[in-house]
Amino acid sequence: MGTFFNRTETREYTEEEAEVLISMLPGFSGTGTSFTSAKAIENSDVFTIVNLLASDVASLDIDMVKNDVATPDSLTNLLNVAPNGLYSGGTLKFIITANALLNGESFCEIIRNPKGKVIALYHLSNSQVAIKQDATTNFRLVYDVNDLKGNIRRLQTTDILHFKFFTIDGIRGVSPLNSLKDDLSMQKDSKRFLANFFKNDTQTGGILKMKAGKLSKEARDKIRDEWQKSNAGVDKAHKVLVIDETFEYEPIEIDTEILKLINASTFSTETIGKVYRIPRHKLGLETSNMSLAQANLDYLTSTLNSYLKVITNELNFKLTANTGSVFKFDTAPFKTTDVETHNKIVIEKFDKGLISLDEARKSLGDKPRGDENGRKHFISLNYTTLDQLEEYQMAKAKSKGGGSDGQD
Repeated sequence: MGTFFNRTETREYTEEEAEVLISMLPGFSGTGTSFTSAKAIENSDVFTIVNLLASDVASLDIDMVKNDVATPDSLTNLLNVAPNGLYSGGTLKFIITANALLNGESFCEIIRNPKGKVIALYHLSNSQVAIKQDATTNFRLVYDVNDLKGNIRRLQTTDILHFKFFTIDGIRGVSPLNSLKDDLSMQKDSKRFLANFFKNDTQTGGILKMKAGKLSKEARDKIRDEWQKSNAGVDKAHKVLVIDETFEYEPIEIDTEILKLINASTFSTETIGKVYRIPRHKLGLETSNMSLAQANLDYLTSTLNSYLKVITNELNFKLTANTGSVFKFDTAPFKTTDVETHNKIVIEKFDKGLISLDEARKSLGDKPRGDENGRKHFISLNYTTLDQLEEYQMAKAKSKGGGSDGQD
């Protein structure tokens, strides 16, 4: 796949690409605005939230469902196991989700063989892709992809997956970080204030007075720098301070309540979590009074499901049109509490005919039968529909009446 990577060639990296390479999460690139995703994830709250959501999405398998039955398919193998020769399906889902959460959108190129079958999926960095409207095709969207060698390839919408968790025009995704600029700045300044406070051994500053003489600005700056060099820092904490009678040092005191307020403040964390719709208990801000099953279900329905739908909607739009099949995430792990409860629920569903034998075996960790009996739904003879029950009662009543007349 030399179109994407050339391992034998070296090149100079741009400032944006260099920032991407040193970021903490794989595959991120700048958005071209006043912030970059690589910088944003230096904030621990943003990193935690993005890592949480992207990891949860990556941990779930995507099924191909037709007539409410999941069937193995080469496309699901690409999405779950091996989308290409570079990384796994879980990594692809992680990169797609993380980029869309940070940059507002993410891209994935669809590679097909000469017969039109999808054989690979490759993530594209946001900085590689330019979205345009082609006047020669009634202003349809096209994607110009820079292959990092200066070559531009034009892709049609059918050849690229474009994931957007938030959009106001249906064309470009909008990053949630746009609404967090002030909050991230405030949190950064607060942490910097605390870091400097403890770096200076909790000494917030002071006034060094010279009793006699008048100092020039250069002299004052030099004395200040030398004083800071000699006395500031944890290594010099609690050491004896020696000055002559021409100087007088007066420390500046700070209200410790301000430090407590800054250190205990969770406002920025709550705001970041609110933007990404993360429940407070997921961020450790409060203890949930719900059971584990209720907490997981609440997180799935109120938060995770909206992100999963965006991904499957794009997959269905580009990959399953007119096939009668749809992609769905298997969210069973978030509906399970413990092994014993899980097994009990599966068995109850099977006994009531809600799931097939193969579905039950798969949920219990056993290998499905894979035959006709495995796909069947079994149900007790004691169950029947209401109309059949009425017919049965009427037939029984007529049978009793006929027997009585015969005896007369």
